[in-house]
Amino acid sequence: MRLTYESGLYGQQSPKVTVMGDVYLPDPIYSCESNTFYDVPSGSKGWIALIQRGQLCSFSEKINVAASKGAIAAVIFNDLGTDNRVIQMSHPGTEGMVAIMIGHRRGMEIVELIRQGIPVSMTIEVGKQHGPWMSHYSVFFVSISFFVVTAATVGYFIFYSARRLNSVRLQNRKQKRLKAEAKKAIGQLQVRTVKRGDEETGPDADTCAVCIDAYKSGDVLTILTCNHFFHKTCIEPWLLEHRTCPMCKCDILKALGVEQPEEEHPSHQVTMPPDMRSYPSIPVPDDTRSETASSSYASSGYASVQGTEKHSSPADETHTFETLGHYPDPGSVQVAIQPHYDNLAFEGDSQNQLEPRT
Repeated sequence: MRLTYESGLYGQQSPKVTVMGDVYLPDPIYSCESNTFYDVPSGSKGWIALIQRGQLCSFSEKINVAASKGAIAAVIFNDLGTDNRVIQMSHPGTEGMVAIMIGHRRGMEIVELIRQGIPVSMTIEVGKQHGPWMSHYSVFFVSISFFVVTAATVGYFIFYSARRLNSVRLQNRKQKRLKAEAKKAIGQLQVRTVKRGDEETGPDADTCAVCIDAYKSGDVLTILTCNHFFHKTCIEPWLLEHRTCPMCKCDILKALGVEQPEEEHPSHQVTMPPDMRSYPSIPVPDDTRSETASSSYASSGYASVQGTEKHSSPADETHTFETLGHYPDPGSVQVAIQPHYDNLAFEGDSQNQLEPRT
């Protein structure tokens, strides 16, 4: 069975080298006296002494006794009640002797194996570096990380709070300005008193949209720019907060000119249709002359309808056919096709179309 432990710690004066050998116990186990006995077979070389700490003798004395008996290394396990904790021993005067300390629990496990007659071999070698300096670096890096995270969090909180406070301050300033303008606008609104017999006091009259109470004789009403009226005591607090009519959402500030409305910039320009009368005429074959003439005057839109409704005179009809007969070529006729437009300038265009053209 092979067990590996990394809980051992080299002594201050011990060389940091690798040694290996069988493990033997001293009798007594504290190895303080020079007559301490080690049950080591004759001829054994390179064995390791396992010694318990304590019994009022120094580490140097324990190590020197083991060295005098032929041990190449001394393993001292800690006192009872220390679990697997270890310390770095100071053992001057033992130069050249490898000495390490292991925990009490680990040491007692090895002692029990040896007392049961189980041979135990041990290899002592330099393991991973660990010690107080590792803890210092760990604490340093953890502290730096914590400081960076804390600074970032506090910085973001300060930035967010400042931005939020600035936004609230601007909003409050805007609300105060609008409330002051609303007070000016309220002073410009018309006020009237309801009298007995007024329409507002009738059974079918509307109620105040703010308080849902019917109007009574003697009530003072405020008439808004949209001609909606409400109780003066009801609508004024509403206007100070909302500045709009509760019913139609009309903005009293813009209506009274207290707050100029934003200019609306048209997103596109409306292009007027071209005058199709300026386009060249289209020749039409002779066999379709009558149909073309009919479609020509039918395409004039409301002009044809208006002419029908007004029962145009025979002179106009005669003029139409005379105009068609003025073309020198009897095999073709030229007809000016007029577009059909629905616009506000229709009356003027229709009158111009009825004028004779040659």
